[in-house]
Amino acid sequence: MTPVVGLCLFAAVLCGTIVNTDGKFLPDIRLPKSILPEHYSIGIIPDIHQGNADIEGFVHLDFFVQSPTDRIVMHAVNLTLNEESIVVNQLPSKAMEIMQENDVSKISSTGISEKSKMLKVLRPVSYDVEKEFAIIHLGSKLEENRRYRVSLNYSGSLAKNLKGFYGSEYLDRKSKTKKWVGVTQFEPTSARLAFPCLDEPAMKATFTMSIGRRTNYTSLSNMPLVKSEPMSNKEGWFWDFYEKSVPMSTYLIACLVSEFSFRQARPVIRKDSDNQSTQNVTDIRIWARADAIDQVDLAVKVTPNMLEFLEEYFQVSFPLPKIDLVGLPDFSSGAMENWGLVTYRETTLLVNPKSAAVRDEMNVERVIAHELAHQWFGNLVTMDWWNALWLNEGFATYVQRLVLDNVSPKYQYGTLQALDFLSVMDADGLESSHAISVDVAHPTQITEIFDAISYTKSAAVIRMMNDFLGEATFRQGITNYLNEKKYKNAQQDELWQFLSEQAHRDAVLPLNLDVKMIMDTWTLQMGFPVITIERNYTDGYAFISQKRFLRGVTPITSSDEKSRAVTNSVGSKRTDFPTYRWWVPVSLTDSVAHDFNQSNTRPAVWLTPSELSASKFIGKNEDSWVIANILATGYYRVNYDERNWGLLDLQLKTDHQVIHPINRAYLIDDAFALAAAEILPYPTAFNLIEYLPNEDHHVPWTSAFRALNYIGRMFSYTKDHGRYKAFMRSLVVPSYIRIGNKFQPDDSPLTKMLRISMTTQACSQEYRPCIRQAQLLFDEWMDSPDPIGSNSIIPDLRSSTYCTAIKYGGQLEWDFAWRMSFNMTSAQDRDVILSALGCSRDPWILIRYLSFVLDPSSGIRKQDGRRVISAVASNPGGRRIAFQFVLNHFEEMFSYFGNPVRVLQMLSSTTSSLNTPEELIKIQKLMESKVMLLQKAQTSANNIQSVVSANIKWMDKNFKNLNQWFDSKGF
Repeated sequence: MTPVVGLCLFAAVLCGTIVNTDGKFLPDIRLPKSILPEHYSIGIIPDIHQGNADIEGFVHLDFFVQSPTDRIVMHAVNLTLNEESIVVNQLPSKAMEIMQENDVSKISSTGISEKSKMLKVLRPVSYDVEKEFAIIHLGSKLEENRRYRVSLNYSGSLAKNLKGFYGSEYLDRKSKTKKWVGVTQFEPTSARLAFPCLDEPAMKATFTMSIGRRTNYTSLSNMPLVKSEPMSNKEGWFWDFYEKSVPMSTYLIACLVSEFSFRQARPVIRKDSDNQSTQNVTDIRIWARADAIDQVDLAVKVTPNMLEFLEEYFQVSFPLPKIDLVGLPDFSSGAMENWGLVTYRETTLLVNPKSAAVRDEMNVERVIAHELAHQWFGNLVTMDWWNALWLNEGFATYVQRLVLDNVSPKYQYGTLQALDFLSVMDADGLESSHAISVDVAHPTQITEIFDAISYTKSAAVIRMMNDFLGEATFRQGITNYLNEKKYKNAQQDELWQFLSEQAHRDAVLPLNLDVKMIMDTWTLQMGFPVITIERNYTDGYAFISQKRFLRGVTPITSSDEKSRAVTNSVGSKRTDFPTYRWWVPVSLTDSVAHDFNQSNTRPAVWLTPSELSASKFIGKNEDSWVIANILATGYYRVNYDERNWGLLDLQLKTDHQVIHPINRAYLIDDAFALAAAEILPYPTAFNLIEYLPNEDHHVPWTSAFRALNYIGRMFSYTKDHGRYKAFMRSLVVPSYIRIGNKFQPDDSPLTKMLRISMTTQACSQEYRPCIRQAQLLFDEWMDSPDPIGSNSIIPDLRSSTYCTAIKYGGQLEWDFAWRMSFNMTSAQDRDVILSALGCSRDPWILIRYLSFVLDPSSGIRKQDGRRVISAVASNPGGRRIAFQFVLNHFEEMFSYFGNPVRVLQMLSSTTSSLNTPEELIKIQKLMESKVMLLQKAQTSANNIQSVVSANIKWMDKNFKNLNQWFDSKGF
């Protein structure tokens, strides 16, 4: 389908009805605006012991009436409201001051003690399953500008799909007994699975939580524990009563019931200006299974430093008296920023110091930083609705770089994040992309936008904004925004307003230009431009222009984009395509200045929607190259005239270090992306990487491998794949021999990553010495008398070693690794093995492995299903096996995982390298046959088809030309 500019492939709101991309109508599921929540008192009893699945509880909700209504509409999914218990009272005018939450032990499910007007409740309660509503009908109308309280008891079950309040189990190795844990995951729309509530982000309220638990368990919630008391009616059970929270959205509420242990981190102490008397303290604890508690030391070390950096950066204190970080054995996301109780997969919080690879440590620090950044962007100030999810995720992704570069500068994470920005361009260069800010309504549509566009593209454009405004202006504008909007909700226009006001105060922008005018072109339309620089070497001027970059479609050759028709990458129809134009800040340097300093990232030229091109005098030196987009602070690709490409190629071959490694990486990626889009000849791109045998920096090599691996995937099911592999060996093996895989004590993290990449590529491209070494190391591990406690394989090389040994081994090696996966105390170690198990070349082994995904008794957790399928699909010999598995079990996967977006992500991992019309037809037939399952996840379905269509187009236009190039080089 052809997207509409600014909305693209998502639902559009028309007359109160949501129109899906295939023309079908979805109901408007937003809550009525007649009441606003003010305070919840919630008691919840999850019976998790021995796999029980019952939940019971009570809710007292105090709310304000904005318009008269005779209904109280709340969200509730798979919950039953006890109709006999429902009581609705009018509250006195000072209701919030006299509520009983100050003495939480008196809160019960029997109602309130104040004498007040009681309204008649009509029965039965009605349920709107499609809208996920429970509707309480009243005998008279609630009066406008009055406050009321609804009290009710309810019951339900623990969820089974890692959302809502769900149960999990694990084996305690010391006692050799099974343990249970109950935990919540409410974002985006799953608080309604745990208790009746108004489950929209703008419906902020304060909360007083009470959690029921058995004697041998511990509970946690967002706020500190006040006290515990035995339940009067349940022997062996206790109530844990928690402090009243700050105003917050329902999706940030969190509860945990477990037998976990914790380690105390250094508290964050804030002092007044004389630095003598303490103002307040935030306590920090890191929680994990008893078996894994020794793996929390890194989190204990870095969390206080990160929290202090963020307070200093935002100039706003963290408002809660405590924060708990918890590693969970079963968790659908990487982590969740619940205010004061942050939950993580074990792989993103825990690190085994004896077996951690450098990427494990960096990833843990990155995710901790990301979730802590959310405590301001997302928690303190929350988007008004999910169309502005990027205000949460984009800022957290951007700020995590600042945190790591200051707290752990050894990783040079700011340099590495530039690679993430390249990756998101692959998706954003397709017609099936979507704008950063999109209209969404249904919970499945909301889940779909938790993707690279909302996270990584948003971070990229925020970084670009920081650079054209300047660090000081940007930071002060953000601080003003946070202080003004704290404990409230915001829309993106409000952020633009605060940044514009600061930019005008600082004279960074002229008064007739504001941030909204610039940034709306980046957030309200999808895609990005390619900036073309065509130099006049006689007069010294450069003609700089913008045009939308697209892959998988016929390039637009006319300057009049409005009237051009292009091929839709999903189907065969040709249709008018809308015009895309941006405010583009273009930074420049040349071979004379070669200024790659941060100070030179400010725009030398602005391109605008009304002025798509500009001329800039850059000098008459015919032998001087020009580079745009210094340090890749702009979110766009750059193309040059043929001579300038040649000058850049010459510079790389002569002395590549003159050009910053980020810009070396972007030159490579831009060249190959432009070649794939038929804008640049492929020989130009290949000429550019001939210097790589002299490259010692991880980032340019990674950029090259990204581009070359795509070509390899396209060639993998053709008779010419051997030619590609021969070329890759010619490129990789000399550098592998020179750089080596012998880690040195003084290796920086980036040097370690380069050694890992070279080893992985050398083995992957069938370099025999690399393969033999991997087999030898794996055999030694297998033959060890204590393989669980003794593994001499360097942690950084385990992924490559395991995969290579399993690939060239048989059932013996596979079964050994499978057994070891259940004996790993580190979640990262287990993930490495799970991925390596997909490397086998035996089809029956891969088919058996895939079958474990849908077998609860196999030992594959639901959270790891996607990892298994992706591992098999990443194996050229397993790609079509994985694809067929998903086709054959599509409906079963929907039922088992309970999340259409997650299932489509698994399908996507099997289809991203498919490149034949026959395979596309199979996908289209699947989509057509499962239309009812997919109608609320149409964007994900479109993306899958768009990627395969782009691959088919690539094969049609580039495969023959690349074979000719391989011929010319003797491969």
